[in-house]
Amino acid sequence: MQSAATTLQRRQMFAEIKQLCEPDNYTNWFCILREYAIFGITVFGCLAAYQQITARGWSAWWAAPIYLLSAMVIGAWVQNRLSVLVHEASHYSLFKNRLVNDLAANFFLLFPVFGAITNYRIGHWGHHRHVNDPENDPDLQRLTRHQKREFPISRSRFLVDYVLRQLMIRKGISYLAGRALYVAIPMKSEPIQGHDMLGRPLLITLRVGYLVALCATLTLLDWWTYYALFWIVPLVTFYPAVLFLREIAHHGNYPDAGDFTNSRVYRANWLEREVFFPFGEHNHVLHHMFPTIPHHKMHMAHEVMMQYPPYRDQVVICNGFFFKADASSDDPTVLDILAAPADRYLRNQSADHSSDGDIRRSNQTQVGALVADVEQ
Repeated sequence: MQSAATTLQRRQMFAEIKQLCEPDNYTNWFCILREYAIFGITVFGCLAAYQQITARGWSAWWAAPIYLLSAMVIGAWVQNRLSVLVHEASHYSLFKNRLVNDLAANFFLLFPVFGAITNYRIGHWGHHRHVNDPENDPDLQRLTRHQKREFPISRSRFLVDYVLRQLMIRKGISYLAGRALYVAIPMKSEPIQGHDMLGRPLLITLRVGYLVALCATLTLLDWWTYYALFWIVPLVTFYPAVLFLREIAHHGNYPDAGDFTNSRVYRANWLEREVFFPFGEHNHVLHHMFPTIPHHKMHMAHEVMMQYPPYRDQVVICNGFFFKADASSDDPTVLDILAAPADRYLRNQSADHSSDGDIRRSNQTQVGALVADVEQ
């Protein structure tokens, strides 16, 4: 790795980044197991508290705040963070072995929310290909149908329309219905050539088998009430609300579709970082340039890119979502960006980097091979 004082040329930058684009077959097993462990502890803790309350002869309503907190943890933390790992899997960054990548993504991440990785991959790669294009970006289109986009937006109105109202079940279902178009239901498009690891017949068999086994287990153990309370309720309330806020942070009030300006880098306090920007989501602009960088190498990739002048001079860094992570910093929060004209926080607009070319669609290096595949 180059020293911090080094200025990298384009070819050197690609060489450094290429070394970071290799996933492994073990890191994300720990990530998946950790999230399911948190789910199990949350459910057990809530049920134990309920039993203690009723055993003392108290009204079961005293357990309502505990259940509400549990549903929030499951939806805004567990289900949300597992969905970010779906994002990793769509770029074959979850595991190095692509068959393991897709099997694990389906059984542990997507089948539980009624989706399939091949469906998600089609829509998400379309987003990469047409990022911030109102007519062709599938993510932008579904988000606009869910919530009319009117930026700039005041902080108070954002908190009402984009936070509080998103917790309504009606809005949760609206968001999930749009997301289902390319997560649960295949888009009206053929699978990307060479990137359907399981094949449709096997996928259908596995998906139906999973649902049959789930229903049989819930019936035999009489757990349907628990399933509704601890999986479905969070899934239609806190889960879509957090996913929507992250997508707005990434591409809301965007100035353009440039390599360094189609999204942003996010620094945040611990809670905001772990909820809104876990698993590499803190650097979405770099993800759009090099989508095969595994999440656990994103910090190193950012350090490399900060030695590359076009990136260092232009990338917008956010200082928190709702609250400043560093009170002494002049960098804007996400709310500051959404409340201002789209180009307010662009940096060094006069800098001449015209010779650097388009990184996202460059086919000069295998680092960008995944994006190049989408273009074919």
